[in-house]
Amino acid sequence: MALLDRVKERTGADLSDTELTAMITSITAEIDAIHGAASGTIEATLGEPDTEERWQKTLTLARPIDTTQPVTIVEIEPIDSGLTGSRITLDSTDYRVLHAGRTLQRLVSGTHGQSYWAPLVEITYTPVALVPQSMRDETVIKIIQLDLSYRGLIKSERAGDYQWSGSLASDSYQVERQNLLNALGGPDRLVMA
Repeated sequence: MALLDRVKERTGADLSDTELTAMITSITAEIDAIHGAASGTIEATLGEPDTEERWQKTLTLARPIDTTQPVTIVEIEPIDSGLTGSRITLDSTDYRVLHAGRTLQRLVSGTHGQSYWAPLVEITYTPVALVPQSMRDETVIKIIQLDLSYRGLIKSERAGDYQWSGSLASDSYQVERQNLLNALGGPDRLVMA
């Protein structure tokens, strides 16, 4: 079932599909900003562009590599020449992936073997999805439910026999919303706010 249909079924909202889709898109972008995109490739440049010394044996990645997907690593040395010859594309024998995909170790036994990484390294890879799509979708639904139930500073309202009272103040609304976003980090994941 599509996420839009799940949102409509779980919230009972009478908003248009366009408005619900905009809410889904906005919340998904917020989740991606905090926890990274669910899929796609990352292009990263690692190292110090103003140094000419080789000193790093390992490189640490912000998001772990999905080792089942293609990885392209290009070392750039010397960094200030800009010449094509100073760019060396490594193959899989030149490095080893460690620590569940978070660390790259340079190997001397590879085709382009070296003890240390070049001062500047470009890497293109597909990261492991740290937060499964099912958890992302569930969080989107819960945040939309929360957003639709929040009525600002209204504590209660009455019309004839109908009566509604709420205890969700703006500060508790923000805390609850942030808790839902942070919960995607899981108990063993560090989330920087």
